[in-house]
Amino acid sequence: MKIMLQHKRTLQYVQTVDAWTKHETNAYNFAHSQNAIDFAHDHDLTDVYVTVKFLDGDWSSVPVPLKSLIPQPRPRL
Repeated sequence: MKIMLQHKRTLQYVQTVDAWTKHETNAYNFAHSQNAIDFAHDHDLTDVYVTVKFLDGDWSSVPVPLKSLIPQPRPRL
């Protein structure tokens, strides 16, 4: 399994701190979703998906909007 960050509009993947790539094979593997979330937060990346690529399954990738992974404050009643 490979964990990547993918830009929502361009569909490019984070390759290094200041480089993006359109090829999954060149994308940085964060190895754990929390690492990808922390990287996005630390670098103010808001328009990205955490993308999971399964190496031996039928699914090629499953994009997960980053916002859905960050706990949101509950509204007060």
